[in-house]
Amino acid sequence: MKQLGKLCFGIGIGCLGVALIGCNDTPIGTDFADKNYAPEGALVIPSNVQVGFFDLGDPDNSSIAFDLTAKGESISSTELMISFNGEGEVDFSTVSALPATLNVTMNDVLAALSKTADDVAVGDAVRFSFRVTTQSGVFRSSRTLRVPFSCVSNLKGEVDYVSTVYFCTGDALAGTAEIIELGAGRYSFSDWSFGTYPECYGGSAASWGTLTLNDVCNKLSVTGTDNYGDSWQFTVNSISGTELNASWSNTYGEFGSVTLTKTDGTNWPPLTN
Repeated sequence: MKQLGKLCFGIGIGCLGVALIGCNDTPIGTDFADKNYAPEGALVIPSNVQVGFFDLGDPDNSSIAFDLTAKGESISSTELMISFNGEGEVDFSTVSALPATLNVTMNDVLAALSKTADDVAVGDAVRFSFRVTTQSGVFRSSRTLRVPFSCVSNLKGEVDYVSTVYFCTGDALAGTAEIIELGAGRYSFSDWSFGTYPECYGGSAASWGTLTLNDVCNKLSVTGTDNYGDSWQFTVNSISGTELNASWSNTYGEFGSVTLTKTDGTNWPPLTN
């Protein structure tokens, strides 16, 4: 039974029997654990991750925070190791006591990896792993923490639009639309036609289907299709402060040029395609 404790709290031997007996973080049954064995090693558990990614758009001010707790034997020290995209691990830092809350900067991680911000891109990730020392020896925790590299995105809000040179003949169209946040870096326009559907067809679309404007580190793309099964493009032509000039088109043959002005007075980020 003591061997089972080693399997569940330390990875010095590893969870080799997972297919047959599983590998739980806690013993099965409190009385059974108290009366029959004392587990060796300790399990380190990362939780309460704040931010959740390193911001490629602002490396010098990017950091994450997370809590570390433990179960099992008393821990005398906890060593943090990091790896980049599955490459070999390097030592990062040592924590003297748990529980603890850690704040880790992107620059410190890059320095430990002997990399610069130019060496990483969206989709890359760092994995934190943990090695603990207890009275029984040194154990590697089965819990790890993966932190990707990405960018902050905040495009949601109202915009005033002026549509010109669109797919049916007409004067410039002015109105207000909303950029709706669907998730991190994912948005939809309340009116993807920017007033041209009511002008050209006499009414708005019943819905905009699954059309999604994606912002990844200020690079925009459109995925999904509209209610009629057509895909769209949204191309940034120029940005000047609060104004963004763009062109849009779809596979049905509709198109237009539009100037979007942020109503909150803030400037657009340096968006491109």
